[in-house]
Amino acid sequence: MSVIPNSWELASLFCKLFIYFGAAAIVGGSLCLWLYNDGSRRTVQSNLRYITLGAFIGFNGALLNFFIQVGMVAGSGISGMFDWGMVSIFFDTQLGDTTFFRLAGFVIVFIAGLFYLQKIAGLDRSPVQAFYKLLNTINLAAFLLILFSFRFSGHISVLSPIAKVAIAFHFFAFAAWIGSLYPLHKLTYAEDLEFMQRAMKKFGDNAIGIVLVLIVAGGLMLWELFHSLEEIFTTAYGRALLLKLLLVLAIFSIAALNKFRLTPAIISEGGAQYLRRSIRIEVVVAILILVVTSYFSTIVGPPDHQM
Repeated sequence: MSVIPNSWELASLFCKLFIYFGAAAIVGGSLCLWLYNDGSRRTVQSNLRYITLGAFIGFNGALLNFFIQVGMVAGSGISGMFDWGMVSIFFDTQLGDTTFFRLAGFVIVFIAGLFYLQKIAGLDRSPVQAFYKLLNTINLAAFLLILFSFRFSGHISVLSPIAKVAIAFHFFAFAAWIGSLYPLHKLTYAEDLEFMQRAMKKFGDNAIGIVLVLIVAGGLMLWELFHSLEEIFTTAYGRALLLKLLLVLAIFSIAALNKFRLTPAIISEGGAQYLRRSIRIEVVVAILILVVTSYFSTIVGPPDHQM
């Protein structure tokens, strides 16, 4: 199996990036809407736009990826993507099931986001906490549909139930983390430095639990995917995974710096600016992690699935 993507695989890789971003925006945006906002109309609207945009991008990524897979098999160029005979066949495959659940999840979030954006525009005061409760419940249910779709896709579909559960927790935890970075970055522009510090501290405290979930779930996944330590160093999937682990260590280090050094210093002169810069670097590393994840889930598979 070639580790250099062809044009179809490269297009599919970008679609997966859109799907991952959409899912992360839903989880992280909803989490920030619930736990890390100052209750102002401006902050709520910003988070709602972020969630809604993420759902829109994720929907288009899932839909386009379906047609790219059709075109890849049809073998007749771009026109093959719209071979309706092939499309109808693919609807009855695992890819069809995967796409259906993803589209359904993203559509629900998108419609709910538009509804709540319109609703908040008609309020004459800042929304109360109950405003977020139903919205976050809807977003969580929609995300579970998206999460469920992964059980049908690629090599995940043949893994053990324990591994599937580990992947689900891993994906949810990582989506909660990286999806929160943009709203938290926006929060660094808040004028109330004491509120900013409390919100960042709360995120840092919750991030400890996220890290534990990532480590435990990641360990179970490694145990399932690799039969020996040697395979991590001798297979394309293993080497890509090592690169991802290095990036994860980097983002853990940045997060630790934010929690233990920069957050306590927010109220000092220039403290918010230093934290803002650090979060920007964290966003860049998170994007690289998503690129690597999209690469080894699209171009290469685990050792048992490489040809």
